[in-house]
Order: sequence, then structure tokens, then C-alpha cells
Amino acid sequence: MSAVEDPFAALGLKGLCTAEEIRAAYHALAKKCHPDLNRADTAAAQAQMVRLNLAYAEAMKLVRRQQEPITVLPDAFAVAQRLFSRGMYDSALRMLNRSAARDGAWYALQGAALLKMGEAEAAHASYRAAVRLEPQNEVFRAGALEAAVRMRKQRTPIGRAVCWARRAVHPRRRTHIK
Repeated sequence: MSAVEDPFAALGLKGLCTAEEIRAAYHALAKKCHPDLNRADTAAAQAQMVRLNLAYAEAMKLVRRQQEPITVLPDAFAVAQRLFSRGMYDSALRMLNRSAARDGAWYALQGAALLKMGEAEAAHASYRAAVRLEPQNEVFRAGALEAAVRMRKQRTPIGRAVCWARRAVHPRRRTHIK
């Protein structure tokens, strides 16, 4: 299973689900495609089971991570800005989630980090939230425009190929952004 694939979609689920829903979907699909039950094409069944096992593990990891309590830190935003300036975008996003205040600057920093990580759609949504909170801020508007342009480029066939190649060369752990 590649890092691009959504583990919930691989299990036939939409969006984030509970652990019980994930288990039920996994068991239902495992019964259908288990190699012992599909003796006609065992190689394909084994490949499907490997895909299901990886998707199940990743989905459960995401659900557990979301259930962990997050400690709010008073200077989390300043730490996130320092991490961002050092190029540690994943860490900056995790630190941002520990910040209590979610103002326009918070959403703009989240959008900038996501854009640097190549997540143009999520970055655009963050920048749009920043613009909604502070409509006169031209920096936020410029960030939203840059994310929208990058999002459009990623939707072209060449853009999808470039994104795929970047992720294949530089795999990174995907984080759930609230």
C-alpha cells in the first residue's frame, strides 16, 4: 500500500471512523478475499490481504492518535513558527495542534506548512479559514491563491505524476490535521 492511498477507502469506509467500525469492515473484507477461500487465484487474494492488513494497521494508528489527549501549551504557536522556519513542517503542524488560540495567523501557518509538504488542498482550506477570520490580510490572500494554483497544477496528469514521484522519492509520515 502506498503512502498516498487512504486506509479508510481501502477498507470501504468514508472518512475517520471508530475502531469498532474499522474492525468490522476489515473482518468483512478479510472473509471475502482470504486466500483459503479464494483458491482459484491465491496470488491475487494474498496481495489483497496484504493491502487490507496494511490499511487496517494504518487506520487503527490514525484512530489511536486522534484519541490521545493533546496537552495545550501556552507558547506552542511560537515554537511552531521556529520549527517551520527550520524546515520541520511535520513537527510544526503537531505543535500547532497544541496551541490554544486558533486565529488567522494559526491557520495561515498551518496552510504554509501544508503547502511546503505538498498538501495543496489542505493548505488551501487552511488559508481560506485564515482569510475568513481576517479578510483584509493580503498575506493570507496571497497564500490562498498560491495554494489554489498549486492545487490546480496537481490535478493535471503531469502534476499528479510529479506529486507521485516526489512522494515515492521522499516518503513521509502523513499526519491527521484537525
